[in-house]
Amino acid sequence: MMDKKPIADLHSHPSLKPFRNKEQFPDIWVNGSNKQPKDYFKLISLRKWVVKAVLKKMATFSQSNLDDCFKGGNRLLFCSIYPFERPFLRPDRPFSRAKRFHRFALKFLFRKKVYPKGIKIDVKISSLLSGGSREWLHKVIDRIHRDDVEFIKYFDEYIKERDFLFNNDNTTSSGGHNGVIPKFCMAKNYEDLQSKKGQDVVSGIFTVEGIHSFANYKRDNLLFKNSIDELSTADQNRLKKEFTDNLILVKKQKYPPFFITLSHHFNSLIAGHAASFADHKFIQPGFKDIFNQLPGMNTGITSFGEKLIKDYLLSREHGPRILIDTKHMSIQSRRRYYEMIKEIKDDDSLHENIPIISSHTAVSGISTLQKAEEEIDSRPSDKHSFVSRYDINITDEDIIETFKSDGLIGICMHDGRMPGGKFRKKIKQAGKDRKKLKKLHVQMFLTNVFHIVKVNLAFIRNENETRVTSKIEEQDAWKTIGLGSDNDGIVDPFDHYDTAADLTNFKNDIINFINDYDHARNQNYKIITLFDNEHREGELSSAQIKEFLLGQTATEIADRVFYNNTDVFLSKYFTQHYLESVVPDLVV
Repeated sequence: MMDKKPIADLHSHPSLKPFRNKEQFPDIWVNGSNKQPKDYFKLISLRKWVVKAVLKKMATFSQSNLDDCFKGGNRLLFCSIYPFERPFLRPDRPFSRAKRFHRFALKFLFRKKVYPKGIKIDVKISSLLSGGSREWLHKVIDRIHRDDVEFIKYFDEYIKERDFLFNNDNTTSSGGHNGVIPKFCMAKNYEDLQSKKGQDVVSGIFTVEGIHSFANYKRDNLLFKNSIDELSTADQNRLKKEFTDNLILVKKQKYPPFFITLSHHFNSLIAGHAASFADHKFIQPGFKDIFNQLPGMNTGITSFGEKLIKDYLLSREHGPRILIDTKHMSIQSRRRYYEMIKEIKDDDSLHENIPIISSHTAVSGISTLQKAEEEIDSRPSDKHSFVSRYDINITDEDIIETFKSDGLIGICMHDGRMPGGKFRKKIKQAGKDRKKLKKLHVQMFLTNVFHIVKVNLAFIRNENETRVTSKIEEQDAWKTIGLGSDNDGIVDPFDHYDTAADLTNFKNDIINFINDYDHARNQNYKIITLFDNEHREGELSSAQIKEFLLGQTATEIADRVFYNNTDVFLSKYFTQHYLESVVPDLVV
């Protein structure tokens, strides 16, 4: 039986690798590893050396297998499925957007010829990065390059991975942990979750990454158009019918998605996405040099996208409501979505609250969406900042909109997405020192946590100045924060906290760090205060930490971040009553 506070993770991919490679990852319970460069390349090979350098920063092993989840105290797993976006498997030859040296290196790495020799290299490298089998990857990569292939069938792949996940419902571990044989149980709603409370169960809530999951696209439209509005009338009508028909079907399944991201790395033709790939670093090319995210990037929500949101996703007319996860949405898309949920709440016939969810994100320290939009996403823009200022990360305005909506922010554990130049420099100086690296990642995570609390608290105090009654509790500044690891999402994870098995240790290290904040060993790892102007960054004092704790202990706030806030959120928005029937406006 579980005698400690469990952990909830708002975003992970336990089925991603086992679904695509049963040889390396037999099921969602057991640990497994991707193939290694030595399995695909000659003993002495410059290509192998380059690929190994890239893989050093990636999680080439299972991070969210259920045995590790149970071992690490992760009892509530939001299971995100993701039909691989085909541009992620199609390097942007001839790499014309890369600088000359990087272009030369990439042509050598991926081969200049695309078909068929280039396909073989793409398959090997994609297998090493994603963990997918060569057989599966060859099938999908071949289709994205062949001109005689008309459709990219994302919805078909969605169904297969969904069924793979659902077939693991009510399965048990083959090995167990300390004599206990845990069980995996999918949950349809909060009432279902409560029935498993206190048992040796890893509960799963079904979510989806990318609206593209619900349609089959014409290949050329997907690769070369920016939005559904650019398609022929016939293609528009076909795609619109696919989306609406498929979403109606999805809502009738046993476990409809609780939430989905409207965007992901590449164009869906429905809503704009934010840049998510890094620039090059010195002689090493970045993902931005390899893959083309430009079609549809930084655009807004199309008129048809708005119809999907209002009439099919958030509507209960065709089945349970599906909430929107704003992660990966462009600034224009986020801005319009915030306006839309306000319009829904202000509608006299509904008065309904729609919570904003950002399931696996980080803070940018920038105050407004407008200011973030004015900055150019690039490594030089991050040079003098502790955190990354890329606009995929959330601004103070995003934080406040989430608070106002009674929403939830899952903070990721990602060395690629979170750090600015100052933090990268500290990581480099730490080398392979395990203790220093762990402290740095606690510092980064808590810098994100306390920044959200600081922004929320300032908003609460400003609001309370004008309220005579119904003042907002100041401790509510903590209510919107959760964990969203993005485990198994093909990420660069925190060193030494890189699987679900490490989550309880990570949580305990956070508690100890706050309790011993003024100890000499923590001197170089203080929580950073963030501002629009990164040159104003400073360190939180112990007095400021005490102020932001608002009378709570370190253990109490860690419990909130790692489980309680998510549980309270689900008690309001994952209920059968909220998802399936019209309810009065919730007091938030």
